[in-house]
Amino acid sequence: MENVLGLINLMSEQSDLSILTRDRCVGAVPFAGRYRLADFALSNMSNAGIHEVVVLATPKAESLLHHIGNGQHYGLEALHTLTAQHGNQPQLDNHLTYLKSRNEKYVLLASSRIIYHSHYEQMIDYHLSSGADITALFKHLTEMDRHAHIGHAYSLEMNDQGRVVSAAHTYHAMPSLAPQNIDLDTVVLERKLLIDLIEMSMKPGRGMDLKQVIWEQLAQLHVQGYANHGYMAIMDSVDSYYAHSMQLLQPHGWRQFMKHQESVYTRKEDEAAIACHQQALIRNSFVAPGCRIEGYVENSILFPGVVVHPGAHVKNSVIMQDCIIQAGAYLDRVILDKQVMVEQGAIICGEYAHPFVAEKSGVL
Repeated sequence: MENVLGLINLMSEQSDLSILTRDRCVGAVPFAGRYRLADFALSNMSNAGIHEVVVLATPKAESLLHHIGNGQHYGLEALHTLTAQHGNQPQLDNHLTYLKSRNEKYVLLASSRIIYHSHYEQMIDYHLSSGADITALFKHLTEMDRHAHIGHAYSLEMNDQGRVVSAAHTYHAMPSLAPQNIDLDTVVLERKLLIDLIEMSMKPGRGMDLKQVIWEQLAQLHVQGYANHGYMAIMDSVDSYYAHSMQLLQPHGWRQFMKHQESVYTRKEDEAAIACHQQALIRNSFVAPGCRIEGYVENSILFPGVVVHPGAHVKNSVIMQDCIIQAGAYLDRVILDKQVMVEQGAIICGEYAHPFVAEKSGVL
């Protein structure tokens, strides 16, 4: 798609991921034993035939920029990164000059905190045929979507023709969620309109992000909804990250997540085989290559390079890359960031709604 520029906006992503985003942006947070959250948006753009993608990054995006590299492992022809800071809250207006210099007529703007599989090329075709000013991607949630944990999201009200007539903040944790349309923070619009909206947000006294400006202009702008189906996860809190991770270990959640995984790309690392001691016990867990398991692992996700020593128990937990669980340690409902050392005999437990989180390179 020569006339469409892909933009992944990391700058205005609201999150409460605690120490998981202390030194990294949301898009760099590891997920599902092998991915970073930004892999999903980048893969969707590549699969849609969008040739050039620009990542609008924050100063905390260093590890993500190393991960995505030049975009070749996503199949992109060109991947650019722009980093700017406006006070403590980087915003799109930092990159107005760059946007004005581009030649593409259209922009597809997505975030990294919401993961899903989508055929962007079909969304773009729908936008062109609808005559809308903006097309917004949404998912219709029903009471069957028991895995959904929604925070920092908008619920969209649409008329019978699919036009968005109102948008309101929503927060729900299933199963109490009533049927509604959740905005997936992805839009298609003309580049010139995007520039106009950014400039509108910069007016004195406004202090609004792009989405707030769009919702404020619903009477003047034709914003059309475009439905997305299948797996969806909003990663904007430790609770939601943990809940979606645990959902992957349930048959329905794993089937939904894996349905299109052959079209999700990530950086390839040298991976050793899993070493599993004869006395080890692994139940209902995802264990990545390069792990060494000599203890007990149940209902957990282990990233590459994790070592579980004899007599150690890991239950209902997410253990990121290169963590070491010493002999006799007991972990339940825990998230360990990379390279954490859990000492011999340590007992660490969280709660399902509030898992214990350990920072990178910590010692417990």
